[in-house]
Amino acid sequence: MSEREPISEALDAVVDFYPPGQLPELAYGLIKRTYDIVADRLVPAKAEPLFHDIRQPETEFPLAPGSDFWPMKMATDVIVRGSAFAPGGNPVGSQMIRVTVGNEQKMIAVYGDRAVHWPARGQLRFGPPEPYTEMPIEWARAYGGCDPRVPVGIDPMTVAAWSKLEFDHPGVYPRNPFGKGYVVVDEPAEGLSLPNLEDPSALLRPETLITGDPRKWYLQPLPVCYEFTNYMMFQRYAWIGLESWFPPPADAPMREVALGLLPTNFAELAKIVPGDPMQPLAIQEGPMGMVYPDLAPGTPVIVEGMHPELAHVGFPIPAPPKVDFYIDGKVFTEPAQLTTVLVEPNLARVSLTWAARRWDLPRPFVPGIHANIPLALLIDDAHTVPYDSPPPLRDQVKQGGGGRPGKPKS
Repeated sequence: MSEREPISEALDAVVDFYPPGQLPELAYGLIKRTYDIVADRLVPAKAEPLFHDIRQPETEFPLAPGSDFWPMKMATDVIVRGSAFAPGGNPVGSQMIRVTVGNEQKMIAVYGDRAVHWPARGQLRFGPPEPYTEMPIEWARAYGGCDPRVPVGIDPMTVAAWSKLEFDHPGVYPRNPFGKGYVVVDEPAEGLSLPNLEDPSALLRPETLITGDPRKWYLQPLPVCYEFTNYMMFQRYAWIGLESWFPPPADAPMREVALGLLPTNFAELAKIVPGDPMQPLAIQEGPMGMVYPDLAPGTPVIVEGMHPELAHVGFPIPAPPKVDFYIDGKVFTEPAQLTTVLVEPNLARVSLTWAARRWDLPRPFVPGIHANIPLALLIDDAHTVPYDSPPPLRDQVKQGGGGRPGKPKS
């Protein structure tokens, strides 16, 4: 799939119907603006395109993290992408970085690479962190991963069964299968390394590193990172009715519940929620503690420790765009809700995505049946985005195409 180009230098936007491939319930618009951050102010920059169009049938890994194409996302994900930089460029073994949004803050303790010295049972100790000048802030460096020594209990194993064990394995840490440092089996292991990113309020210690029982994973520290989360993480896949290999007890003191990521009856979700990856709470991609119900214009965002020269990068949340829907000759003004804030502090840049929705359609529209659907989006009274009606099914049949109704043209 070719890379999308923004509709103008100022912004990128699309207008479409939801749900895809069905009789539409609403029309929606997605708008993305990009800004340079200069002296704690926002300066309009060349627009970044809307990313990862999950509507396109040829899109690889449609549920991969970081899509702007979630029209039903009801809260704001704040993402900070980049690295921690040692102050002044002088190598350090550890440091603290922080993201502050309004009155809330999220801190990460960043360490250089650390080995685990484990010559025999009962003799485990942590090695000192190696000095670094830059440390990527990514889930692969956060707490998590898999202890492959946990027995699977399936014998003999087929090739297909082995391939499924990459993420569905009894030794996987359900909160972050991509990380490192998760240890279950209390036996010395070679090449074990500790995470580079830790929650400063729940640092790993030699006496807490080993769970001893894969069923007790929920008692371990939460992984911390500022990047997009993944569907393969517990707090997201629970919302589509999936369970970890070892579901936590119904009365478990889940940190996800305390943070509002899961309900108190989280153990019942597998029975009561449909297996739909489009569930509103499943598509929130922000890291734990960085999903906000409402970020009003003017809310300050400050990132500390993630610019190679500046101690901090900060800006206020800008005002949303004015959005009008032109539908069947009528004009409907709808509010734009902020869905994603993507900060790239090392570039001193931020991109913001808003979604606007029009639920009450003047009449039924059926993409793929109606040849021309009178729908367009007007943004800030300056940018018009027409709806790209897919060709009618009869035309697709004549041309030998097999497209599905409601899918946009490539």
